[in-house]
Amino acid sequence: MKTYYHATDYSNLASILDTGLKASKIDGLVYLAKTEEDALKFVVLRGYTKIVTFKIKIYKRDEDKVIETFDHNPNFFKCRSFGYVGDISPDKIVPSKRYDLSGV
Repeated sequence: MKTYYHATDYSNLASILDTGLKASKIDGLVYLAKTEEDALKFVVLRGYTKIVTFKIKIYKRDEDKVIETFDHNPNFFKCRSFGYVGDISPDKIVPSKRYDLSGV
């Protein structure tokens, strides 16, 4: 099993725990990063201040569903980005940390 990370606005927490992570309607991917810190980089730039991160468990049988994406400049973000093809069910998702950057 491999672990990836996903970060999003805190207001999405209940929905994600209930129904999982839904793939983007644009490209059919759920965006992931190799570390929690890297996942945070992508959502902070969107202006989110209340953020939750998730550990995403990728079992061996699903490893081929994780692809490297090139929609983010790795030189700017100082990390690589990944995508999971399709939705991710709640049983593969573990809440990790909550961040409140509103006072920063």
